[in-house]
Amino acid sequence: MARLLAIHEENALKLAIEYERRRMHLDRELISKSELREAELALEKTLSQMEQLKRWIIQDDIAITEATMRDELLRLPALAVGGFSETGALVRFNGGGLWSLAEAPKIEKFFAQMFGRALPVTAFGQTTTHDRLRFDHRNAMDVAVHPDSSEGRSLLSYLRQTGIPFIAFKGAMPGAPTGAHIHIGQPSARN
Repeated sequence: MARLLAIHEENALKLAIEYERRRMHLDRELISKSELREAELALEKTLSQMEQLKRWIIQDDIAITEATMRDELLRLPALAVGGFSETGALVRFNGGGLWSLAEAPKIEKFFAQMFGRALPVTAFGQTTTHDRLRFDHRNAMDVAVHPDSSEGRSLLSYLRQTGIPFIAFKGAMPGAPTGAHIHIGQPSARN
């Protein structure tokens, strides 16, 4: 996918140059507005495709991190309800609060009020990536926030205060991808 993204980036640059060329031609009344609009739509489409590819790359990176870290998770002792554990690579909390994806707007609201931007959700429920890896992610969401960042620490604190279970992947395990993120919900079981 990274190669495909590079192709789209190269294409976007060419389309941006073409759009500017046509805009200058329109200013000189050498072309019609529809010809400029055609270039604008082509550029918008390519930029949209690039954003989707970036989301897929992040989503895959996160899911691969979860799969890679699964063995480490299985070696750790189970947490009692309300239990908390932190290793160099993981932070776990087995919150006793009721959790479902219907609760996600509360987390999104907290994050937006705290940081002035949308919660960077990369997976909301089951995704094709989770299907491929045979993970049951139906009642979980992944957030592209590093657990050690100020945003990550605040989010983890909020989740603990509200009793919402999570696993925070720091991506610090040798051989693991760099998909540091916060998995909100119970661990994804293997199907």
